[in-house]
Amino acid sequence: MLGALVCPAFAASAGEARAPDAASLQTIVVHGTKFPPDEELKRDVKRALHEDPFFYDEHVTVTVEKGIVHLEGIVLDPGDIRDVMRIIKKKFPGVKRVINELEVCREDSDDG
Repeated sequence: MLGALVCPAFAASAGEARAPDAASLQTIVVHGTKFPPDEELKRDVKRALHEDPFFYDEHVTVTVEKGIVHLEGIVLDPGDIRDVMRIIKKKFPGVKRVINELEVCREDSDDG
């Protein structure tokens, strides 16, 4: 009864309440992206890196944990890191995050 004294709009009894007409309800559609299991995503990322003709993947390790891709290893050029990110963003737009721990390995040349 205290509610009726504070706010008369809530004083209606259960008998007076009624459901809205079906015609007045609006349809709400929610679109979501379902992520593949980690092992499947790992396999697909490794395959995409291997199949790319501009990226040498021999020294790159891919792991996936809770939809987050971890990259470790060495590449020969800073452009290779950009290539990896390009490949993953292009082929896997639903990836939550990429943790890039790739290092550029530069060989000492004899050019002096």
